[in-house]
Amino acid sequence: MSASDRHVPEPGQEFPEPLELLGSWLGPVPGEDPPLMTLATREVEGAPDARTVMVNGFDGTRISFHSDSRARKVAQLETYPYAVGVLVWPEEARQLVVAGATVQATDEEATRLFAACPRDLQLLAWLNDPRTARLPREERREEWRRFDEEHSELTPPPTWVCFHLVPQRLTFWAGDDAGPSTRCEAVRDDDGWTVRRLPG
Repeated sequence: MSASDRHVPEPGQEFPEPLELLGSWLGPVPGEDPPLMTLATREVEGAPDARTVMVNGFDGTRISFHSDSRARKVAQLETYPYAVGVLVWPEEARQLVVAGATVQATDEEATRLFAACPRDLQLLAWLNDPRTARLPREERREEWRRFDEEHSELTPPPTWVCFHLVPQRLTFWAGDDAGPSTRCEAVRDDDGWTVRRLPG
């Protein structure tokens, strides 16, 4: 991906289709180094909550991420299916904010996303339980090693669940060492995308 694919268009330049620009910023997903995204949700009682998740995929319209079905964020998304994701590339002075509705992936989609995950993430999905969490470090490592040796191929555990984040607002930000930063926001409604420039 060239640097020109990742820039925020300057005033006077044509703004690309927002989802295409989103795809160019994310790069290949899945890939060798999957992007990390801070995912903000709303507590059942209304307070904000956040954590960092791995981006499992982007199909051109939706960003996919996974969770353990027992995790707090799953209950939150079931109650209020809307989230905000923040991705940062500090070395390139870029930030992307994605806000939109969330939809639970189908079993078939979740299985495909699991198969594309790195081996260590597949192992973690199986060993991510309260009993293992309470073990001392060396015992956790031994359990991990033994499980890895005993299972050459892994399918998703019953607790594996995936969600799609469907962008309704995209905010692209790029820093500039020699001057003000650049920020553009694209908002989607029934008529399509509306783009406006914001102070950096």
